Amino acid sequence: MRTLLPMPAATPEDRRREPIPSHRTVAVAAALLTALALGVLPACVPRKATPLSATDTVKAAQLLLTDRCLTRQGLTPPRPGQKPPGRQEQRRVSDALFGAGRAELSLTLPSGHEVRQHTDGCLARAQQRLYGDQARWFHASTTVNNLKSRAPVGERTAYRELRAHALRTARSVLRSAQEKGTSR
Repeated sequence: MRTLLPMPAATPEDRRREPIPSHRTVAVAAALLTALALGVLPACVPRKATPLSATDTVKAAQLLLTDRCLTRQGLTPPRPGQKPPGRQEQRRVSDALFGAGRAELSLTLPSGHEVRQHTDGCLARAQQRLYGDQARWFHASTTVNNLKSRAPVGERTAYRELRAHALRTARSVLRSAQEKGTSR
């Protein structure tokens, strides 16, 4: 069965103003957002004083944290347009990023689909740091993102609380990286 990963969902105000981007656009935007947030864009790129949305702030911090984690393991974070590494290296990066072995977190949706996630990869570590409780975030985000308004009130409340925590933490992570002048 294919493992689905919960991603930080856009808030209703984000959804109203943002068109649905392609996967490539998202990857390029994430890299640029991280560079912008860290103040490491080249001088030739015009800088606007536009603040990042809450969703983009959390995504930029998550990207920064996962990049740091991969780099500490001697791996190169994947980027769009980058020449793909060999099969063995791709497997090492994938295992380090998403975790390996049996997924520790699991939730079966009313439709019968099972959503699973690891607790041992760089993405899991980033989520733990941002949301404060990866297992709680996994359950709340998976439930709310799949059931929308039909999600139980308790899960929607947990989702909002954890998103607020993640935004505060993301701002702190990005601010710290900017002050230190580090992008990794």
